[in-house]
Amino acid sequence: MVQKQTKLLPGRHAGYLKLLLCGLLTLIAMYAHRYFPVKTLVVVPSSSNNAYLYMNDSPSRQSLAQWLDQDAMSWLCHVEQDGNTYTCGFHVTLGGGEGTEGIDLSGYNTLKLDIDYRGGDRRLRLYLRNYEPGFSDINRIESAKFNNVSIPIQFVDGPLAIQLKEFSVAEWWINDFQVPRDFSQPDYHHVIAFGIDLTYPAPLGDHYFQLNSLAFEGPWITAERWYFSILMFWIVMIITAGGIKLATLRRNILIERTRLERLKNQNVHLAEETNRYKQLSGLDHLTGMLNRQGVAQYLEDNYGVDAERVISLAIMDIDHFKRINDLLGHDAGDKVLQKVAELIKSTVRQTDRAARWGGEEFIIIAPDSKIEDIYVVAEKLRSKLAALRFEEYPDLVVTASFGVGSHNQRGSFDDLFRRVDVALYQAKTQGRNRTVMAG
Repeated sequence: MVQKQTKLLPGRHAGYLKLLLCGLLTLIAMYAHRYFPVKTLVVVPSSSNNAYLYMNDSPSRQSLAQWLDQDAMSWLCHVEQDGNTYTCGFHVTLGGGEGTEGIDLSGYNTLKLDIDYRGGDRRLRLYLRNYEPGFSDINRIESAKFNNVSIPIQFVDGPLAIQLKEFSVAEWWINDFQVPRDFSQPDYHHVIAFGIDLTYPAPLGDHYFQLNSLAFEGPWITAERWYFSILMFWIVMIITAGGIKLATLRRNILIERTRLERLKNQNVHLAEETNRYKQLSGLDHLTGMLNRQGVAQYLEDNYGVDAERVISLAIMDIDHFKRINDLLGHDAGDKVLQKVAELIKSTVRQTDRAARWGGEEFIIIAPDSKIEDIYVVAEKLRSKLAALRFEEYPDLVVTASFGVGSHNQRGSFDDLFRRVDVALYQAKTQGRNRTVMAG
């Protein structure tokens, strides 16, 4: 026993060391996520941007928006006092802009912006236009979702980092387009434009803008997904270890089961032989049908358990069978019995049981059948038997008389048998070759 324990200890120690190592690696992996590099999408500066200025028309043509240096992303909004209100802004298209499904920014969480502003406005509004499949019109940028955030001027001077979760959907856009609740939250899967504009109405005077840089940043893999991956790793490890243990246990069980099966084989063989002899003892050697002993066993197995089960019975007796034996011999009588048995077996249902009760008498037990059903079976058998011909005895015509009955109340099978036997006697006394129902 001591040697056996000594052999197991190194394996246990190795398992503990592996578990400890996996735990340390898990802690390192969780801590290392904060040092993962970020992915960056640079929008400005870029040589391929499509940038636009917009301002509502001025009757005097004095209020205007104009580029100072489009390549350098520098522009001017000039607002005159002429009794009208104005809005003035800029936007740069993303992912192709209007008429496209835009660019997916859902994997980014930060907007990095460097803009210089001189003017009298107290806030600048930043926005992201997002095309909503199934709601927005892909060819109308004004129908795209308006995600916006207002930034006080004191925070605009110098580089600015804005979390995308700071954006919200503009109330005017929700009201103007009667937006369903499903579309009333910010979404960045199909962004088609980024823009900057003045508050409305735009303050009077000159407003100078210089967009130095614009970029989006985000993790290559989010903390949630990274931790989920670690969790999945442990789940896979646990399932794998459990599977190995289960396979080992199953293998040991199979080995033990095989050993037990070998020990039981002789008993099984003996039981099969016993059952075979038991079955043979319940069969009639001439017809291969059940005999009285077989019927008794069948009734014990199927009818004795539930005395209320509906069961129907037919007793059949070959008419003038003794005359066949006397005129043609017992060999002819045996052939007639075999032919009749074959006819019965081919006519009854698979759920029925047919037996040779003795001599020229046969019975049919039909579980779950009414008396009308067994009557139909008896009549079919009676007609087929009358039409049956024997090659060796072409002039021989065989008929039979039937008594049929049904029983679905508490009582013994013997009660049913006696009533049907009386019906068979009535069929004989009424001229044979007929079927009589038991009363």
